Amino acid sequence: MNSTADIVIVGGGVHGCSLAFHLATANAGRVVLVEKKHIASGPTAQSGAMIRALFNAKIYIDLVTASTRMFENWNEIVGGDAGFVQAGFLRITNTFDPEAIGGDIELTRQSGEPCEILSNEQLAQLVSMGQFKDDEVGILFPTGGYADPYKTAVELAEAARQKGAQIHEGVQVTGIQTDRGRVTAVDTDAGTIATPLIVNCAGAWSDRIAAMVGVELPIEIQPASTNLFRMPDSMRTIGPILSDGTNKVYLRAVGDAVYRSAHFGFSAESVNADDYDEAVPAAHVQLVRDGLFRRYDEMRRAPYLGSFTALYDMTPDGHPIVGQIDGVEGFWCNCGWSGNGFAPAPSAGRSLAQMIMGDSPDIDLSYFRWPRSSDVNKRTHLDWVHR
Repeated sequence: MNSTADIVIVGGGVHGCSLAFHLATANAGRVVLVEKKHIASGPTAQSGAMIRALFNAKIYIDLVTASTRMFENWNEIVGGDAGFVQAGFLRITNTFDPEAIGGDIELTRQSGEPCEILSNEQLAQLVSMGQFKDDEVGILFPTGGYADPYKTAVELAEAARQKGAQIHEGVQVTGIQTDRGRVTAVDTDAGTIATPLIVNCAGAWSDRIAAMVGVELPIEIQPASTNLFRMPDSMRTIGPILSDGTNKVYLRAVGDAVYRSAHFGFSAESVNADDYDEAVPAAHVQLVRDGLFRRYDEMRRAPYLGSFTALYDMTPDGHPIVGQIDGVEGFWCNCGWSGNGFAPAPSAGRSLAQMIMGDSPDIDLSYFRWPRSSDVNKRTHLDWVHR
């Protein structure tokens, strides 16, 4: 393993791999990524990986729009296809209130991404298996869709490796050395890497990495459950992600025979990232089923295929922590993304790489700096923490 590096990235999820790729592409020097297990071994691979330009803050829309362009041209930019399915994203709603729908439609339109309002009749035609009330309409984002989160991270890591970055899997960080307030090295169970700059992309373990330099991050690790169902034959059509804002559940295809679904509700529970129950309580499964049954009668006959619990690294205001941390020169963070983290990752890595190299970023990430500035608002509705 390398004994020296210009930049060490801690964490091999989608954000760490994106940053490694963009730094290596920009010839940022000796870039080393260390991951204690394997690439995408944490919450990244369990992500719904949904992509849609619907948010209440412009920064997210800008990032997701830029990421969408990357996914559309993935083979030319990164290599492979990331499993991107651009079948659209549909929000079902009975209101256009930004807080209620989890985003500001006008911000989306200003970004240039297409957004279509479907009447009740058009909604019923597009989603023929659904039962809709007279006041319900649809908000369709045609360029939205989903990707394969595992392939996305793995392909970013491999592309970074091909461009010269060193990717070390099965290597755990055990400490960070500092001298007079400056980062000097990272200790691992495979040896010490001398470096002047560390980027904490450790997700659900990022608070522990920060604590190694005496920085306390207000991150809570929360459980997020997902359920799998066999697709009813009558619903096996290629169509948009069905995000039901009225019943607060979504349906997203996994291949051509399985649906994944989850409830939007906020979890107040906090768990240990290394010791938590991955099983999903029966009451949580029933909550999702009830929401689906109210919308799609055919889902009553959809076999249940199981559930799993992933981890979210959540900050108090629901926004990530990105940038250099005051008080420890050379210590950067890129964490706290959970709930809305996958779609921005490809483009966020590029802008963060530019910031690290001292260049003006394509997208200004200062909104996410820590400590927060006074112009940052808390996410408007806790129910939209889960998508």
